Amino acid sequence: MAQRTITDEEIALIKAMVARGMKNRDIQFYFNRPERAVNSGRITDITSGKYSNSAKILKADDAKLNAFMAIHHPSATTPPAIAQTQLLSPTSEATLLKMFVKDAAGVWRLASGETDRAECKESFRLKYPAPWLRAIAALANNQGGYIFFGVKDKDPAGTHAVLGLTTNEFADTDPADIVLRLRTVFNPTPRFERAVVEIDGKTLGVLYVEQHPSRPIIATKQEGSGEIKEGDIFFRYPGQSSRISYADLRAMLDARDAQARAEILPMVQRLLSLGPSRAMVADLNEGLLVDSTRTIEMDDAIIKELNLIKEGEFNEKIGAPTLRLIGNVKSKTPSPAKKGLVTRADMQRDFLSGTLSADPLDYVRCAVEVPGNDWLPIRYFAHAAGMSLTDLLTFIDANPAAIPTQKALYKNRLSSTEKAYVAAKGPAGVMLQRLQAGQALEPKNSAEARQIAFAVQGLPCPLKLEPTSLRTLLTRCAELAGKSSDQVAKSAIRKAVARLDELTSA
Repeated sequence: MAQRTITDEEIALIKAMVARGMKNRDIQFYFNRPERAVNSGRITDITSGKYSNSAKILKADDAKLNAFMAIHHPSATTPPAIAQTQLLSPTSEATLLKMFVKDAAGVWRLASGETDRAECKESFRLKYPAPWLRAIAALANNQGGYIFFGVKDKDPAGTHAVLGLTTNEFADTDPADIVLRLRTVFNPTPRFERAVVEIDGKTLGVLYVEQHPSRPIIATKQEGSGEIKEGDIFFRYPGQSSRISYADLRAMLDARDAQARAEILPMVQRLLSLGPSRAMVADLNEGLLVDSTRTIEMDDAIIKELNLIKEGEFNEKIGAPTLRLIGNVKSKTPSPAKKGLVTRADMQRDFLSGTLSADPLDYVRCAVEVPGNDWLPIRYFAHAAGMSLTDLLTFIDANPAAIPTQKALYKNRLSSTEKAYVAAKGPAGVMLQRLQAGQALEPKNSAEARQIAFAVQGLPCPLKLEPTSLRTLLTRCAELAGKSSDQVAKSAIRKAVARLDELTSA
C-alpha cells in the first residue's frame, strides 16, 4: 500500500473533480506541494481505489468542491511552481481576489458563500472582540479558513455582497493586539495571518486562520455578554460558528489521539527493544528521567543541553555526534501529574479544597496575566510557590505578559490585608455573630449563601476561627450559588474567598 500523504478531504475533492470530467493533469496543480508531489499516476490510483483507503472515501459534494475551487483556481496552463506559490500564500492578493465574483448586476460577492471554511462580518471592532474571537476559535478547531470583514453576512438572496469597511480600524490595528485578546480568552492561542485587499474600490479585512495542531482550543474566561463562556469550545459548521457537538468533539479527540499514537509508536518500539531495565523516559519540561520504579532529577546544565533534542537539533545518523549525559543526578519520589492551564474557577476551587492541580506559579500567572477584576486568593498560591509578599510584588511588576491595569489592580490589593474587608450589616451581621459564636451554619439556598459570604467578608483580623471550617462553609456556598443565577451571591463568594486569603496570610 502506498505511503499515506494525502488527506481524506483531498481524496474526496480529487474524486469529485474526476467525476466532473477534469483531466488528471489539471487536477494535480490543485494539490501539489514543494514537499509532496501529486502526479497523474497518484490521481489514477485514488480514482481506482488503490491508494491507501481511497476506495472507502466518497467524493465531495458540489458545494464543497465549488468552495474549494473558488479559493484555489490555478489553470491547466499555470506552471507548477506558480500554482504551488499561490497555494502556499492564503493571504496573497491573487488568492483572495479569486474568491470573489461579479454577478449579472455588477455586484461583487463571495463566490463560495459562508461555508465551514469561510465566515463574513460586516465590520471590525477591536473594542468588541467576542464575535471575531469566536469565529477564529471555531475555524482553528475545524479545518482553518477565512474571516472576511466588510462582506455582508447574508442578503435576502442568500448571497454575501462586498460592502467594504467604513473605517480604517482593521488596517490600523496592530496584529499584536489581536494576539493579546486571543491569548487572554483562549488556550492554546489560535494562529492567523492578516491581509487587506481592495475589490472594486472597497476595502476588505481578511484573517486567515490555521487549523491548530493542538486542538481543541478552549475558552479560559468569559468575553462579551455570554457570547463566550469559560470552558466553551467553538467549531465552524457550514454557515455558522457555534459550540461544538459531542460527536464532533469526540471525532477531534480521536483524531488527535491517533496522531499522537502514530508519533509515539517509534519510541515505544525502541523502549520495547531495550527492555525496562535499560530504558527510562525523559520529561524535558520537568527535567526528570522516569521508569516504573525510579525518578531521576537532572541538573539544570544537563537540561539545557538536552534542549537540543527537544528542539529537533539531534539526528540519529551513523557517524553523527551523540549527546552524552554527564552531570549530577539525584533520585526523587514521583509527584502527581500537574496540569498547565489554570482558570479563575480553578483558583477558587483549589484554594477552598487546599489542593494544587497545577504548579503554584501557574495560579499566580492566571491572576495577573488574564484580564479581570474579580477577587482571587493570590496570596495563598504565592506562598505555595515559596514567594514572599515582596517576591510576589516583584514578579507582578516584572511580568511582561501582564497588562498595566492588571498589575496596578493586584499591587493595590496586596498593599493591605484589609482590601477585601467589608463590614457586615443586617442579615450578614447576624450571620457574622453566629460564626464568631462558633455556631455551625448550613446554607439552604443561594440567598443564605450570599449572606454568609458577606459575613465572611466582615471577619476581623486576626482570624480566630478555624480556616478549614470556613473553607468547607464557603465551598457549600459556592455550590449553591453555582446552581442559581444569583450573580450577586457568586461575586460575594469570590470576595469572601479573597478575604479568607487575606486573613490566613496575615
